[in-house]
Amino acid sequence: MIGRLEKWIAEFLKKHLYLRQIFSYSYRKINYHIYGRREFSYDLHEGVSIKGILSRDNNLEAFFGYYDKSPWSFDSRYYLVHVFDRREKNRVKIAVYNCEKDEIEFIDKTPAFNYQQGAMLRWLNQKSYQCIYNTVEDENLVAKIRDAVSGKEVKTVPMPIQTINPEGTEALTLNYKRLAKLRPEYGYSINVRNFSEDMSYEEDGIWKIDLKTGRSELIISLSHLISFSHNKTMDNAQHKINHIVYSPSGKRFAFMHRWIGPYGKHSRLFTANTDGSELYCLASGSYKNSSRIFTANTDGSDFYSSADDKLVSHYFWCDDKYLIAAARKTHVWNKYFLFKDKSADFDIIGDGVLDIYGDGHPHVHYSKKWIVTDTYPNKARVRKLLLYNLKTNKLLTVGVFFAPLKYDKAYRCDLHPRWSPDGTKISIDSAHEGFRNSYIIDVTKLVSKNYEYFQ
Repeated sequence: MIGRLEKWIAEFLKKHLYLRQIFSYSYRKINYHIYGRREFSYDLHEGVSIKGILSRDNNLEAFFGYYDKSPWSFDSRYYLVHVFDRREKNRVKIAVYNCEKDEIEFIDKTPAFNYQQGAMLRWLNQKSYQCIYNTVEDENLVAKIRDAVSGKEVKTVPMPIQTINPEGTEALTLNYKRLAKLRPEYGYSINVRNFSEDMSYEEDGIWKIDLKTGRSELIISLSHLISFSHNKTMDNAQHKINHIVYSPSGKRFAFMHRWIGPYGKHSRLFTANTDGSELYCLASGSYKNSSRIFTANTDGSDFYSSADDKLVSHYFWCDDKYLIAAARKTHVWNKYFLFKDKSADFDIIGDGVLDIYGDGHPHVHYSKKWIVTDTYPNKARVRKLLLYNLKTNKLLTVGVFFAPLKYDKAYRCDLHPRWSPDGTKISIDSAHEGFRNSYIIDVTKLVSKNYEYFQ
């Protein structure tokens, strides 16, 4: 749980970013030596099983990446994963794990990756075994589409991708070089010709890509975002965009506009139509520490905005009308909120139940009955995997996982939980065994209709 002292310190340090970096690492290190476990370990709830994708190897580590998509193919037969080989430090292998045969095959390598979102590796759609991921070709950031089973390359897309619509026909992307400068955990530090960290705000922003033709267009520019509801915290600041994700139908998308400047770190969350129109701010930040959820069409037109809030963090589309987000409102502090798109309406989810653990990465079950989320490491360097029932308002700890201190900062290994297509398994990344690995957790018993705890 997060105490009052921690909350006060967090608020103070948000206004002093350099001090925040020094204090944050020192605080974690001191707590680790006082409270931290000295053995690699984990604890699972009764009736739950876990399996790692890789067996222990002194050279290899595995991870999938972010929490907003699933590593499983449509039939749960194959599982996508990045494999990092310490002997090849500047690239990761693109791999496919056969869940039935317990075998892993390597189909490519890429230098375009980070430890939070990987190479944006994902299935192209939920109808085929084609996958897509970012890489470098002819000194340009591009995306590759490949058959995951045969390993055969299907095509090269002349732009990297950030998110794919459900049909696999369209993508949205951003500038990973600017991200590398402002938030190294999410960017690519490699030198390329088609992006730079200092592109003008008029030429930088969100691009839409036709995956069939490869044509792309800038639909929302950073200059456009900066001019929208401009306030002085944006002056002399550095701006970026991150975490673009389509709605389930692919008709709208959400994204974050963030900036760092003399007034500290600020952010806004938007939604929009896929041509950039009908941009909407679901929740906007206070003057000194802002976070806003917006919506828009994908040509960057028709901005909309609603309520004022101090923080919006991780979010996930529940359906085409609602998003769940770990956020903050002035009078209720940090909660999980259910925001209605293009509306000021919202509800609090798990009040007094979910929020006691602070921010996390929520992934909604296909049935809309369950949310799986995680926590950041506590003083003892353990993090929790949480299962929440939306109908009964009950929360259960699926597992507790040790987080070694060496997996910290840009190299950290968040759990980033993701549901399988049939809703009986959860994928996580973890380093509780002393190395980074991707794990499959079977929670069939917990989500069963007959499981008494959630009745």
